[in-house]
Amino acid sequence: MARFAGLLTATLGRWELEKRRLAPEGLEARKEELRHSVSGRILRIFGVESLRNGPAPAPARARLVVANHRAALDIGILLHELGGIFLSRADLADWPVVGQLASEAGTIFVDRDDRRSGAAAIRAVRRRLKAGGSVMIFPEGATFAGDEVQPFHAGAFIAARGLDVEIVPVGLAYPHGVEYVDVSFVEHVEELARRPHTRVGIAFGEPFLAEGRPAALAEHAHGVVQSLVREARALAER
Repeated sequence: MARFAGLLTATLGRWELEKRRLAPEGLEARKEELRHSVSGRILRIFGVESLRNGPAPAPARARLVVANHRAALDIGILLHELGGIFLSRADLADWPVVGQLASEAGTIFVDRDDRRSGAAAIRAVRRRLKAGGSVMIFPEGATFAGDEVQPFHAGAFIAARGLDVEIVPVGLAYPHGVEYVDVSFVEHVEELARRPHTRVGIAFGEPFLAEGRPAALAEHAHGVVQSLVREARALAER
């Protein structure tokens, strides 16, 4: 826990110094470097053992990464494996250190109970995709236990409508008890820290173009991710 907190605090302080010296055109590249390196260090701190079905797909165009959501580790795993920025719950922005880092990293925040916040988030995701970037989302909208993937919300898929965007599906599977459900974030992180190591199965799917109605895209992506979760479970328990 101390190593985790120290890494976050040191990273925030380091970034505050670096961003003052960097030219505007170099900011995004440096952010991506830090997202990759810091997420990798977090996974090592928590003893994460990743078992993949192959290498992460290389980006060919702007992409929307969609995955099931089970633990806080999901964020570090996807950042390290695929890169990009996240669409995240709005209250995260107010968390000490973690919220500041998420904001500096370019996270798009959304309050799913506020229609205006939802519309603003869709516009922000669309701007990112138009610029050729990568956005990672958890279309279930929250964390859940078990391998059953909950229905996907169509909001983020609306942001990709009419753009040259590929959807990258990912399935994740952890040992029982790792899920971030019915506990606070601190309690969840403490539980992860107690584990000598945590094995995670990661199954990458074949990217497909964001063509068609958003609702149909969400339904198709849901089916693909559900199949990938079963594959990830087999990897995790091998």
